[in-house]
Amino acid sequence: MPKGLSAARKGETIELVLSDGTAEERLRLLAIELAEALARLEAPGYPTMDPEELEDKPNDAPNYTTATVELLEPEGLLTLRKVRVPGPDLLEFTTPSGSVYEFEWRPALAYLEPLLPR
Repeated sequence: MPKGLSAARKGETIELVLSDGTAEERLRLLAIELAEALARLEAPGYPTMDPEELEDKPNDAPNYTTATVELLEPEGLLTLRKVRVPGPDLLEFTTPSGSVYEFEWRPALAYLEPLLPR
């Protein structure tokens, strides 16, 4: 389990617990929606940053794909990003409160996949 990320499947939903070591947020969402969002992050041709956005940045500027999921609790959108940077890719969650949590992509995905519908 990646530090700061825990999850539990309860029927059709998943409860994610995201923590930065001092505070934590509990988020409940449909498991199928999380699975679909994670799949979209890896889909070939899925929109990434516009070329114009990258033009003014150095070559090592991160590139990312984004997907959103409607939360059941609390109300709002959870934004997921796969951030491609030099070194391991990152999975980034932005919660409705504006908090941002980052995890290494592969360990986070390996942890979440067994909880997701196939």
